[in-house]
Amino acid sequence: MPKHLWPFTRLKADNQEKLREAYRKVYLENYVETQDGEKIEIYDWHGTRIYFNSSPSFFNHAFSESSNYRTSYGIHERSISKERARCILWIKEVLEASKGTIEVRGQTRKDHKRNKFKQRRSLILLKESYVVVLEKGEKQNRFYFITAFPADRDYIQKIRRESSFIEIKKAPVLSATEALPRS
Repeated sequence: MPKHLWPFTRLKADNQEKLREAYRKVYLENYVETQDGEKIEIYDWHGTRIYFNSSPSFFNHAFSESSNYRTSYGIHERSISKERARCILWIKEVLEASKGTIEVRGQTRKDHKRNKFKQRRSLILLKESYVVVLEKGEKQNRFYFITAFPADRDYIQKIRRESSFIEIKKAPVLSATEALPRS
């Protein structure tokens, strides 16, 4: 039995900048636009459209980290986080709820830049302690991907303390023929 629900994406490069660009290419080709230039549409298990930002600064925020995430207020001074980047393809799997059990939490937070209130969703993949964070768009039935990361037990408890329970989503149980690997 595998240790994790899905495999890690392990890329190598000569330096941190090239490594960041290699992971960014994986992100863009799986969440934003195919190599052929076709826009990628991703939906969660409710049919809600999830939008992914293509800007380099957005990618850098989502796949880097802070030396102290509890007090950084979203400011990430470190380069690419290999721990976050290796789970880059897990995001789509979590949104589809393809495996495992996902706890969905909702929170309203004040945006420290514009002093507007934003509605966020945290999807916690329980077995992996992996979190995908989405922000509700102004239009109905639309969310934007913010970040995704492996979290420790203390941080998951923090999310639970500061949010409201929305739902538990369990992946469907597949029959023996459905459980065969995708080609």
